[in-house]
Amino acid sequence: MLRPFRQVGPTQWIWLCCAIAIVIATMAPDQAQANNARPYRGPVAWSIVLCTFSDSPAPPHDPAYYRDLIVNRGTSGLSDFLAAVSYGNSDLTPTVVKGWYTMPFTRAQEEALGGGGSPTRTRKYQDCLDAAAHSAHDPYTPPPGQLVAVVTSPGIDLFGMIGIGSYLPDNVDMVGMSHEVGHGLGFSHSFSNNPVAANEEYDDPWDMMSAYNVFADPRPGARFGNAGPGFNAHHVDEMGWLPRPRIFTAGADGQLTNSLTLAALNHPEAPGFLIARVPFDPADLFHYYTVEFRKADGFDGGLPGSTVLIHETKLDAAAGVYHTYLLRDNGAPGRPPIQALNDNGVTISIESVNQAANQAHIKIVNQIVDRCLQGFVWREASPSDHVCVTPALRAQAAADNALAAARRNPAGGPFGPDTCLQGFVWREAFPNDHVCVVPATRTQAAADNQAAASRHNPARNVFGPNTCVVGFVWREADASDFVCVTGAERSTVAGENANPALHRNPAGGPFGPDTCLTGFVWRDSFPGDHVCVVPPRRDQVRADNNQAHARLMRPNDE
Repeated sequence: MLRPFRQVGPTQWIWLCCAIAIVIATMAPDQAQANNARPYRGPVAWSIVLCTFSDSPAPPHDPAYYRDLIVNRGTSGLSDFLAAVSYGNSDLTPTVVKGWYTMPFTRAQEEALGGGGSPTRTRKYQDCLDAAAHSAHDPYTPPPGQLVAVVTSPGIDLFGMIGIGSYLPDNVDMVGMSHEVGHGLGFSHSFSNNPVAANEEYDDPWDMMSAYNVFADPRPGARFGNAGPGFNAHHVDEMGWLPRPRIFTAGADGQLTNSLTLAALNHPEAPGFLIARVPFDPADLFHYYTVEFRKADGFDGGLPGSTVLIHETKLDAAAGVYHTYLLRDNGAPGRPPIQALNDNGVTISIESVNQAANQAHIKIVNQIVDRCLQGFVWREASPSDHVCVTPALRAQAAADNALAAARRNPAGGPFGPDTCLQGFVWREAFPNDHVCVVPATRTQAAADNQAAASRHNPARNVFGPNTCVVGFVWREADASDFVCVTGAERSTVAGENANPALHRNPAGGPFGPDTCLTGFVWRDSFPGDHVCVVPPRRDQVRADNNQAHARLMRPNDE
């Protein structure tokens, strides 16, 4: 097990990550790439071009090494990592590795092109691509718009160029590459509640987006250096990889207290929820806590132990995006993750951890169930009156309470001392509410009581990072389909799902029992969606997939 580590200085690494992140996040979304377009399910394709200088010694690795590192499954490389953290929803198998190509320049000549700030620096990148394109043996030109990673041997620089590609050394390891895969998927760096603001970033060692300050696994005997850990639950949620039945939103069911079982995020085969969202901020429904359980094995094998993690997801106003902040006990040695929380009307406690079963049992108490939606406040016609009304109506209730005695008939009447003066009636905002008000106020109180449920409990409107803009709903072609479509399209998909064998060939064919009848094709909403439909339906599905990111309420998150 390896404690948190850095292979370069903090300033260097921050610059390095951001530079490459910009590159990866700007690839064209219509080329089956995730790159900052979520939700996303499918393969991610890169071009990896390997180059040496005219005076380079033999490279330490042959092209097969990089295919195993990035492309091939079953090698404990990047493709296996991505498949594991995405629950099989994505991998890197379409990636192409080409080279080694020899550039007609010495190492010294290429280094002379300069580093950061030099206008000729990017020529180093292009020199490799030119060598590949003009090679007499296996010439290669990457597809237009695709991310290209140039790897040189020896390594002389590391940088990224917006919308073009990255320039990497030949000894880049699994941690560095996995981190950049995360940026390619659109993830921002992870943070913590470190009281020293400058040290918040890269301070979640349990999350790959804090590399190189993570609990990595040296994987003795492995070929690709340190590996892991995986991505935190919120990042996995962002991609739409968590099935809806495995997501718990505390308070959405109206219950103040919930006891639930979490399955380890890296053990989805175990029963239980994979993430618990705990909203607490009526003014921002994307501002909430998340709770996850991580088992110290597999790609999480470098973690110091199996543990429950509590993060706060909140807006970075300066950047205009939401980040995850690991809540750590800053007063304890080593600043471990907090194991209990009592703040913002939320109490989270860990009841037990069952490592053998890959499960943790937690209890959540969430006061948001008694809060009002944004724009409404408790009426407070009495101390326990939590009917949600506009602020003006609460002020009216307070004013009516203050005038209550003056509006009663001092001579009494048919209702004894609660008899109102002529022109006034009981408010009746709740049983035995005998405050005297004008009739219009009683009518308003009744209307507010009738509308109370629609204005209460913001948690029921919390749908996570893939919330659709108004007018769109999740397609729900399966339990992990968070693509936003029209209501009519969702109904059409539901109808197709109701009889998936309708247009399959009962005699089978080249694709076995999933072979479609003549004139029909697989719908392909996601990899493995073999419902047979007419070609225009598949075209519609593809169009919706390409528009998915633009239909999110938070499309600009990184």
